[in-house]
Amino acid sequence: MDRKSTLGPAFASLLLATMLLLYLSSPGAGQTAPDFLLKDVIQGREYTLSQFRGQVVLVNFFTYLCKPCREEMPFINQIDQELKSQGYQTIGIGLGSTPAELRSLAQQLGLAYPVLVGNEQVAKAFGNVEFVPTTFIIDRQGRIAQKIFEARSKEDLLKLIKPLL
Repeated sequence: MDRKSTLGPAFASLLLATMLLLYLSSPGAGQTAPDFLLKDVIQGREYTLSQFRGQVVLVNFFTYLCKPCREEMPFINQIDQELKSQGYQTIGIGLGSTPAELRSLAQQLGLAYPVLVGNEQVAKAFGNVEFVPTTFIIDRQGRIAQKIFEARSKEDLLKLIKPLL
């Protein structure tokens, strides 16, 4: 047996184990979501997660270069606009991207929700966010209701958000 034929399954097992470890190490359903203080890329305003206590909050981690993130963000923006009057808020947190890149993306996509400059500290607080998009849906009490490690359709996201409103 040559080395090439055994590398595939070994790599797949290692990748699966790594993803499982990341999943298990991130804050889980029912746990209080970690607070943060981050700046928005459009107005420079500072936001905390705790200022939205009492609302359902979707926190979406993304990067400037992530294609699935870019495809999902217009849906997230539509949901934000449709549900805002029902006590819902979206927050985007850009990782591994410059403020200028994040500002450009927010303007290009016409995002109406706060897009914040993330850092290693907030990524660690949410369980070492390394894969994007990673999304957390937080209930009105500030607890994590859902954590999602891939892009989702608008319909899928609404199914997870609406019961919390």
